[in-house]
Amino acid sequence: MRKSLVAALATATSATAVLLVGPVTPATAASPYCNQTTPSTSILFYKAGSGEAGTGTLSAGRWQYKSAFNLPAGYTHAAASRDSLVLYNTNTGAGEVGTFTGGRYARTQSFDNFSTGWTFVEASGDSVIFYNGNTGHGVTGTLKNGAYRQGRVYDNFSKGWGTMAASCDTLVSAARHGAGDFPWSNVGYGTLKGGVYTDTGSIPRDDFLGNLTATKDSVLSWARSGGGLEFRVSKATDGSGIAFRQIGTSGIWDKVGRTSDSLFFYKNDGTAWTSTLVNGTYANVGSLPQVSSGWTLIEGGV
Repeated sequence: MRKSLVAALATATSATAVLLVGPVTPATAASPYCNQTTPSTSILFYKAGSGEAGTGTLSAGRWQYKSAFNLPAGYTHAAASRDSLVLYNTNTGAGEVGTFTGGRYARTQSFDNFSTGWTFVEASGDSVIFYNGNTGHGVTGTLKNGAYRQGRVYDNFSKGWGTMAASCDTLVSAARHGAGDFPWSNVGYGTLKGGVYTDTGSIPRDDFLGNLTATKDSVLSWARSGGGLEFRVSKATDGSGIAFRQIGTSGIWDKVGRTSDSLFFYKNDGTAWTSTLVNGTYANVGSLPQVSSGWTLIEGGV
């Protein structure tokens, strides 16, 4: 995760499972960490231009404000685990880590020497993955108790994954292929726990899933269809059982945040809506009035 990691990535061996490609490893037992810890209700809102931030809780689709504060400007990525949050600037390598519980964030360490260029940063219940879609390089580690601990480096991940999301123990990724009129995608998945990713399977699709967002045990896909969005859901536990089914359509949303059981749909003008997604079942809750406009990152724990 530090600058020295760049050299390590170039020489890392291929002893670990390839991300979403290659031989499938049988699914392992559910994460004890997920079963024995309290699911997260914490969610962060952040504006990259100013560093303005706000936090609260989102549980059963119900939002409650907690605090407003300022962070360094320029963060491009955020990932929240069950009790911790990492923020990262892909252009400069700046970043920070802290505890994130009860809707409140407390920084524990700042960095100015992360490797640059990661295109995705995603967290499960106790782990986080940094992935570069242009090179296929990646890093995994634990993210808990307000601390990041590097686990493994990978130089054999597939290139080009265009979206990722992690439930409490399962990482799901998708890549778009084909022409604009005839898109299709690959979907791959595996476990992300204990600071390690393990590939467990993949499925080809004849349509495009779009973007992914996950709660503690489920994953939502949202893709443009005509003038709106088409939604699909799947269970996502134990690195297995990924089978998307269509649940409906809506107007356009710019971002979808998550907590362990809820989703936060957001338009850049401040329009917002909340829903629940538990055990592969989606349910609308309702709109939220008077949400600020211009949030660039919305990130909740799982």
